[in-house]
Amino acid sequence: MLHLHLTAIIVSLILFIAVFAMYKKNNSSDNKPALILHMVLRVFYLLVLFSGIMIYVGNMEGISAAGSHMQYGIKALLGILSVVFMEVAVVRLKKHSASANVLLVVTLILIIAAVIMGSTLPLGMLSF
Repeated sequence: MLHLHLTAIIVSLILFIAVFAMYKKNNSSDNKPALILHMVLRVFYLLVLFSGIMIYVGNMEGISAAGSHMQYGIKALLGILSVVFMEVAVVRLKKHSASANVLLVVTLILIIAAVIMGSTLPLGMLSF
């Protein structure tokens, strides 16, 4: 399940960058390729959230034994906020809002924080 989660995160980031660039280039309502890619990105958001919840629930016993509920709770919150801000940034750009670039910066900060925290937790890649 961890491999699915990591793959979905990477694909979501690539799709997010592509969708953001496509909407930045052509912001009209007849931009069908960007709209289709945006829908695919939303499917990957669901994959990221579902696989993250499954990892958390599946490792609940180990998390309890390690006493790191708070760290995993903060990591889950950072992950959910990252997905929410990714979607909000794309929608604001699509609707010609001026705050899209500010939301992009906040999104990138949240993504970096979630990746660093996820990497340093006991299930992460930097904990070995």
